[in-house]
Amino acid sequence: MATMDVPYRIERTRNRTSSASFEENGVLIRLAGCLSAQEEERHIASLRRRMARRFADHRASQVIDPFRPLLREHGTFAITLGDGATRTFTVETGARTSAKQTEQGWLVRRGPESTDADFRTFLWRLLGVIEQPQMAALVHRINAQTFGARVTKITLRHMSRRFGSCSPGGRITLNTALLFVPEGLRTYVIIHELAHIPHPNHSRAFWNSVAAALPGYQNHRKTLKTYRLSD
Repeated sequence: MATMDVPYRIERTRNRTSSASFEENGVLIRLAGCLSAQEEERHIASLRRRMARRFADHRASQVIDPFRPLLREHGTFAITLGDGATRTFTVETGARTSAKQTEQGWLVRRGPESTDADFRTFLWRLLGVIEQPQMAALVHRINAQTFGARVTKITLRHMSRRFGSCSPGGRITLNTALLFVPEGLRTYVIIHELAHIPHPNHSRAFWNSVAAALPGYQNHRKTLKTYRLSD
């Protein structure tokens, strides 16, 4: 695909460096602050070329955005997780955005000033609270079967850039979006983060540990790249 074929828009920022990211229908270029007009042109051209090379793969990837239907209309929606289980959400208008559990699932009221971005964030946060105990239990079970590492905290949180992270001291954060990928991919991400407890880098020793815990992890790693996270 030629560079000019990729739709893009520009934001001028106060950042020290320029960057680019994919949006639903194109590319967002964030220009660094204090650039001359000539420097801006160079940055834009460079970032457009770089993103154009990745655009076809980006468009072919599977975006994880389960709550999109809930943003457009009210009613009852069944959200299917990666393991085939469903969670039911009923969306209504309310004085403020809130949620409560019912026998049928979750009743969610959307406040009048809630933007789509606000409401999507609220739904991701709600799902994270709902599924936190099950995900924590899964991490502990996989850890017991593999590394036996010291895990001090497990957080389930929606992120738009990565599927997981591991902080010093054994604090693991997993993306709530992992609930919507096949079980094998979820296991790979958990093992990847657990391996960072003894190996806080991507050294050969780290990858050897991942391979010992999950032979053939390379296939999972490759498949995971076909999924795209929503903002």
